[in-house]
Amino acid sequence: MAGGIDALVVGAGVVGVTAALALQERGLQVMLLEQNSVAEGCSFGNAGLIAPGAFPLSAQYRLTDLPAAFLKSNSPAALDWISTLRLLPWGFLYAKATRWDKVRRDTDLLHDLCRDALRSYEVLLGSDLPQISRRGYLTIHLSSAELEKAIHVNSIRTSMGLTVRMLVGSEIAEFEPALKGVAAAGATLVDGAAHIIDPAAFVKCLANVFVRRGGSVSRDRVQALRSKKSGEVTVYGDLETYSPRTAVLTTGAHANQLLADCDHRIPLVAERGYHLELDVEPGFIGGPLAIPGLGVVLAPSARGARITGISHFGSPGLRARPELLLSALKRARKVLPSLRVRPGFEVWSGERPATPDSLPIIEQIPGYRSMFVSCGHGHLGVTLAAISARILANLVRGNSSNYAAQLSSQRFASN
Repeated sequence: MAGGIDALVVGAGVVGVTAALALQERGLQVMLLEQNSVAEGCSFGNAGLIAPGAFPLSAQYRLTDLPAAFLKSNSPAALDWISTLRLLPWGFLYAKATRWDKVRRDTDLLHDLCRDALRSYEVLLGSDLPQISRRGYLTIHLSSAELEKAIHVNSIRTSMGLTVRMLVGSEIAEFEPALKGVAAAGATLVDGAAHIIDPAAFVKCLANVFVRRGGSVSRDRVQALRSKKSGEVTVYGDLETYSPRTAVLTTGAHANQLLADCDHRIPLVAERGYHLELDVEPGFIGGPLAIPGLGVVLAPSARGARITGISHFGSPGLRARPELLLSALKRARKVLPSLRVRPGFEVWSGERPATPDSLPIIEQIPGYRSMFVSCGHGHLGVTLAAISARILANLVRGNSSNYAAQLSSQRFASN
């Protein structure tokens, strides 16, 4: 049995690795446990964006909008129909999250969290922080209707302290030369946004910093968690049994599999995302580029660029549908004909953990004083990882905050 561990963090994606670093920073001896390798889940495939603000999904889709969104052939949203019945409890909570007062409250909280996202990385890593580009985030509006909607959204962003610029005509291609010749009604540039060229390499670099600072990383698959009233925790893996003083779950969409033994369930569904490497040269685009009218985001990669997108909802473990992204690529090629699949590459897919209100869940598991969870970051895993780590570490050390109260899963019971 492995003992002498102050904190065992289960899950080595960006949320788990930053949590381990923050706990370590507070003087704890920490072990990271991962069944595969560091950054093999959603931390491997994403746009690498660190956003200065964000909106919940409920601000985009009312409950009545979802059937059409799931059925449209060119929609960025899709549903695993086999999972429909199991998604009903989550859908009920999502319906509550679409109340306008709730949308406004959740939008305010997401912007508060995102505002401190980049600074949280700087504080956590110091001089060990890997390279991050701070070029901004561009969204292309292909039609006048999209532009009109963007003007409204940008007014909200501005009211929350974000700096945004509207680009028109030649200004768009001047900022992003790859868009030369693209007929667009306009574009929004969000200043203050940052991005990472290679999210997987970034997280692995953070894990290396964690090890250099005295942490350890082990490969094992956790089967069960047990905790006594005294607070003693036992974590049962395939290869070994662990007895840390504190256990932290950062296992994303699959958190409920381990929480079942604690008689605690979090409202989570899996939201599959997809990405595919494109056959373009490095520097093809300078930063993440969203084209909402096509349901895609183009992001720089170490090889050149990749296309990401699609929100494919279902129960954890839902079957991947690579054709969803291939269809989106076909749409994107009507605007950017040079986009082609890089030879030798296939569509990659990972399961984002999605909550009904698009806010993460960071909490002490009720009734278990030595067990904690941090999950449900959805599209904002890279953005919110470092600030979530700070909130979690303070909670573990007994220093709660307003954030901790607002991010507990108990918020859904009080709605």
